[in-house]
Amino acid sequence: MTAHPVWMVARREIKTRMLTKANIISMAVMLLVIVVGAVVLNFFIDQEDEAPTSAIALGQETTALSPHLESAAAQQGVELTLSTIADDDAAAALEAEGEDALDAFVSGDPASPDMLVAEQPDSNALGLVDSAVRSYVITEHIGQLGGDPAAFAEAMAAAAPQVASLETPGEGMEGPAYGISMIAITLLLIALISSGSMIAMGVVEEKTSRVVEILLATIKPAQLLAGKILGVGVYGLFQLAVLGGALVAALTALGLTEDIEVDVGGTLVLLIVWFLLGYAIFALLFGGFAALVSRQEEIGSVTTPLMFLLLTPFYATMFIVPNDPDGATVRVLSQIPIFSPFMMPVRNAFGGVTGLEMALAMGIALATIPMLVWVAGRVYQRGVLHTGGRMKLSTALKG
Repeated sequence: MTAHPVWMVARREIKTRMLTKANIISMAVMLLVIVVGAVVLNFFIDQEDEAPTSAIALGQETTALSPHLESAAAQQGVELTLSTIADDDAAAALEAEGEDALDAFVSGDPASPDMLVAEQPDSNALGLVDSAVRSYVITEHIGQLGGDPAAFAEAMAAAAPQVASLETPGEGMEGPAYGISMIAITLLLIALISSGSMIAMGVVEEKTSRVVEILLATIKPAQLLAGKILGVGVYGLFQLAVLGGALVAALTALGLTEDIEVDVGGTLVLLIVWFLLGYAIFALLFGGFAALVSRQEEIGSVTTPLMFLLLTPFYATMFIVPNDPDGATVRVLSQIPIFSPFMMPVRNAFGGVTGLEMALAMGIALATIPMLVWVAGRVYQRGVLHTGGRMKLSTALKG
C-alpha cells in the first residue's frame, strides 16, 4: 500500500474535522465545563473538609469545665473558641454578630450548669457541653473515691475494640480510584463514539454525493479507508489528550491530586495507549460496515450494533471491576479486545492488574487488528460502490 495517498486522505480528514467552527466551539465548551467542574468540586471538598466551629463562654464559677470542653472539642473535631465573661455580659455576647458572637453561655454548678443560648441551641455547642459535664462529674467522683482521674481518663480513652479483618476491604464504588477511573473510561467512550460516528457518516456521505467514485479513480479502496481512519484517529487522539490533559491540569492546579494515591498522569498515558488500540478495533468496524448502506437515514442500522459493542464493556467495567478488580470473571473479560480498552485502565487504577496481564491484553488486541483489517477492507471494498438498498454483510464477505 502506497503511503502517500493515505496521508493525503488523512490530512483532508484532519482539516475537515478539527478546523471547523463547530468543532472549535464544542472543544472550547467542553474545556470550560472541565475547568468549572473542577472548581465546583474543589469548593464542595473544601466545605466538607472544613472543621465545625463553636464559641462558648463560661461564667466565673464554671471555669472548671474548661479542660473538659477542650478535650471534648479535640475528640469531636470541633474548633472551639473558649472564653470567660461575667454573667451580666452574657446576653449582649449571645446577641452579637460576626467574630464576637457566642453559641452558648454556661454558668452555675459545673456538675449541673445552666446553658444560655440566643435562640435554638447549636448542636456542636450542646454536644461539647454535655460531654464536658459528664467528664467533669466522672473525674470528681473518681477523685472522691481515692482514684487517679488522669489514669482513669487514659484507661477510658484506650477502652475500645481493635478491629481486624481477614480480608483487606477495597475501595469499591467510592474513593479517588473509582472517580478517576470512571472519568477516564467516560472520556474514552466519548472519544470512541465520536470518532466512530465521524468515520461512518463520512463513508456514507461520500457514497451519497458520489465523491467516492471520483476518489477511487485515483486511489485504492483500502487506501481511502486507511486514510479516513488515520485522519479521524488523529482528531480523536487530539480530543482525548486535550480534554484529559485539561482535567489533570485543573485537578493539579487546585491541589486535588495531592492526597490521591492514584497516579493520575500514568492513568492518562495508559488511557491514550488503550484509546489507540480500541480505536483501531472499532474504527475498522465503523468504517467497513458503514459502506453497507447508501443513505444517511440507514446509517443507524449498522452503527447501533457497534454502539452496543461499545456500551456493553463500558457498563460492565463501571459496575463489575470496582467491586472485584482481580476476580476471575474480570480477568477473563479484560483479555477480550472489546473489553480490554475499558477494563485495563480501571483495573490498573485499583491496583488489580499485573504487568504480564497488561502485556497479554495488548498483545491479543494487536493480534486482532490484522483480522479486522481484512474483514473491514473486504466489506468496504465491495460495499462502497454499491448503490440502492442496504447490502447484506454476508454478500460483502463472500465476494
